[in-house]
Amino acid sequence: MTLHDWKNREMARTIPPVDNTPFAAFRLARQFDLVWLLPSILYCISSHPFEKTLDSSTWGNEPDAERITLSWPDKRMCIVGRQRIIMFQSRNSVSMMKASTAPVEGCNGETCVNTRQRCADILGQWDMAGMLDYFEDNHDVYFSQFCSACRTAFKELCASECESMWAELPGMFGLPSWEVLEDLKKAAFD
Repeated sequence: MTLHDWKNREMARTIPPVDNTPFAAFRLARQFDLVWLLPSILYCISSHPFEKTLDSSTWGNEPDAERITLSWPDKRMCIVGRQRIIMFQSRNSVSMMKASTAPVEGCNGETCVNTRQRCADILGQWDMAGMLDYFEDNHDVYFSQFCSACRTAFKELCASECESMWAELPGMFGLPSWEVLEDLKKAAFD
């Protein structure tokens, strides 16, 4: 339920990764009314191909894999939220593009401007969720191309944008704020 926990999810994992885990987790969260888990699960679903939300996904090993099909209201929630995530990412890429021409104090190279533009292009072309892991997942695109001042500035920009997205994430899916979700979680465990 926190961005810090999101960023450390792989280290905290207690089961090996399985394809389409978010769809199975979503079904369980719905079944047991664990609404506080939905924002992060829905973000994960939004990082999968769109067809899995619309049609179905599989869970388990073939040939015994189970098909998971979302209800229409859940599909709608996923589609609307995914669209809001993509819009957030698009706005972010435009901001990155505008910032790409602004000098970073201590920058010592023209390649930094081109790298910021390339980073903005990558983010702007995505049709699925990816902002929360953008900095870590695209390290090879920018790390060696940025001077140290620009690398630091880019890391700070990405961290700030991730914080903003995380804060807005529940609302993107029509869910209550993180504070309300935390209260629901506490009430469920009392």
